[in-house]
Amino acid sequence: MRRRRSDDRGPGVPGHQDKNQQFVAAMCARYLERVLSHYPLLSQEAITLLHWILGPATDAFALRMVELARVEDRGYFDEEVLPCSTDPEEYPNALAEGLKKIPKSRRSTLLRFTLQLLRHAESALKCRRKSDVEKNVDAVKRMFRLTDQEAKYCLFRFITAAWTQPRQYFESHLRCNIYSGRPYVMTALDMSRSDLDQVLTGTLERIGMLETDGFDQEVTIASNYLQLFQNPASGFVSKNFFTTAKVKSIPLESHMLGREQTDHILTLLRKKPAASTHILLYGPPGTGKTSYAWGIGRKLGIPTYEIARGNEENASRARRAAILACLNMTNSGTGSLIIVDEADNLLNTSFSFFARGETQDKGWLNQLLEEPGVRMIWITNHIQGIEESVLRRFSFSLHFKAFSRSQRITLWKSVLRENKAGRILPESMVQNLARTYAVSAGAMDTAVKKALETSPKDRGGFHTALKMNLEAHRTLLNGGITVRDKEQIEQSYSIEGLNTEGDLQTMISQLGAFDHFLRESGPDGNRGMNLLFYGPPGTGKSELARYIAGTLNRELICKRSSDLLDPYVGMTERNLAQAFFEAETQEAVLVMDEVDSILASRDRAHHTWEVSFTNELLSQMERFRGLLICTTNRLMDLDEASIRRFNFKIGFNYLKPDGNLLFYTRLLAPFTSEPLTDGAKQRLAQISPLAPGDFRIVRDRFALCAPETVTHDGLLRALEEEAKIKKFHNREKEIGF
Repeated sequence: MRRRRSDDRGPGVPGHQDKNQQFVAAMCARYLERVLSHYPLLSQEAITLLHWILGPATDAFALRMVELARVEDRGYFDEEVLPCSTDPEEYPNALAEGLKKIPKSRRSTLLRFTLQLLRHAESALKCRRKSDVEKNVDAVKRMFRLTDQEAKYCLFRFITAAWTQPRQYFESHLRCNIYSGRPYVMTALDMSRSDLDQVLTGTLERIGMLETDGFDQEVTIASNYLQLFQNPASGFVSKNFFTTAKVKSIPLESHMLGREQTDHILTLLRKKPAASTHILLYGPPGTGKTSYAWGIGRKLGIPTYEIARGNEENASRARRAAILACLNMTNSGTGSLIIVDEADNLLNTSFSFFARGETQDKGWLNQLLEEPGVRMIWITNHIQGIEESVLRRFSFSLHFKAFSRSQRITLWKSVLRENKAGRILPESMVQNLARTYAVSAGAMDTAVKKALETSPKDRGGFHTALKMNLEAHRTLLNGGITVRDKEQIEQSYSIEGLNTEGDLQTMISQLGAFDHFLRESGPDGNRGMNLLFYGPPGTGKSELARYIAGTLNRELICKRSSDLLDPYVGMTERNLAQAFFEAETQEAVLVMDEVDSILASRDRAHHTWEVSFTNELLSQMERFRGLLICTTNRLMDLDEASIRRFNFKIGFNYLKPDGNLLFYTRLLAPFTSEPLTDGAKQRLAQISPLAPGDFRIVRDRFALCAPETVTHDGLLRALEEEAKIKKFHNREKEIGF
């Protein structure tokens, strides 16, 4: 067989391919040489890869085959092999057929020659300067602090994924990508079984670079990481790992937090620590945690980065990879500050499998929290699932509470001032917005900006656009259902006309003083005020509670027995504790309707859990720093010892004649233009028993009637029906007194 002459140079000839191909061909020469040394079988697939590595140098392999073939078979090579020597697909096939012309006793000689060719090719293909592939693998190694063995394995997987010929041999033929092919992987990479096991269960698995699927445990590099190996300096890093945190943010002074807490955090993070410094910001969404973290970075003036959220399918592993990459790429020298927003999926390790189907690596997390020289701010909405071993590793934590109404007023004024719209909204409208829309500062800012864009000079148009924006945002957060304020007080409500025992005006005045104490005393002023409203249904107990909350300019949180009672052991007690916690953190008035269902007499209890409910509520009342109002229709059913825990006990009874006239004039008289005669007034005074709730029922009954069809006689007859039914139901007995 004669040597061919051709200008078609393959990867086996140094200097005629780019550095990446030369490097990959050299690595494949090494892999193939090791495999053939351990598994001495020259298959057709091996010859195909050999030809891809050697290129024109494959002729030497063919000539050696001619020398080892029987004399009578050498003509085959001139007739069948030589004609296709320039065809990259047919040439390896022809050579594989030529193996059959070589006696088995001489094939070991051919194999030794093949190994020499591969060693020579590996040496010849090496370049003085590193290829891009080598540089990228080194960058990924530094990015994730991979071991030499892990980097070696990644390179092998990348080559077999990105180049066709290596993939056909190592994956399609040897099946190196599944469990049964692992011996070939160990041979090609010169690894022991324990080395490979450590690689497959170490950092690569924790950061989600390797994906294992199916019964055969097929291992592949995740598609997004393939892009990283191709170009680690591309936008992939900023998109999938981390980005520079926002420079513009709400000033730290605008957050509803103590200055000493902010100063302490700034002191902790000012310099790169010898140990580690981790800050935890926690609290409900929309309370400014992220903006606060950005503001800390801006105030410190150090490089600040935010970890990308990651994908939904495997968020935790992707975010672990992002944290490692960010630390290794940005924390050298004087260091950086890293912000991990929405960190619930990383920190809440207790219920991660049941909540998200993930098994968290708590050991990795604890190791990160103790790594020297690290400064990080973690942001989460919930801390219930964070284990104590994790919590104790935070240097400092800060609780962001849901904004109270007074805080929302302050925020509205700040947002309007920042957008130069402070004069557009009057104080009364600011108060109304703060009461109606419990939205975040970001939602306020967006609503104001968009309203200014649509109506920059029209004050009325601005007001309309602003309310539309806020209403749409509130509906969106409520799952597309329009929010109805169930705790809003009746517009026509007044305490005048109520039939109560006690001086309401004096009580409300004292509540104003208590409200001032709560606002000015700070967290050390641990004092609560408990009110008990008792009396028949509809006499105005719940409405007075709403009136008090509005007077004090506080939110109202109303909990009914259906909100608190739970059939599972311990859950009612938990619901009670959560209700008090929610009210205290939001600085809200807590109302418990039908409290007799929970605060029942312990002497008449039939079950231990009934006693437990009462004990828990009394315990929470003692520790509560705020205003609690309990209402009941069944005073006699309340636990006798619990009644003394209430600072004020206000009894509500059915209306007196003057109360009947006042509520009739306010709620029902506007339905007709007829004058109210003295006879009608006398008839109204004699209707008993009536409560404010009865007037509202009749009002709603006639609300859609045409005015000309409504008469005082019809309204009075409707009230008499309500009173008659009440007499029959009560059997003329007073209830709750």
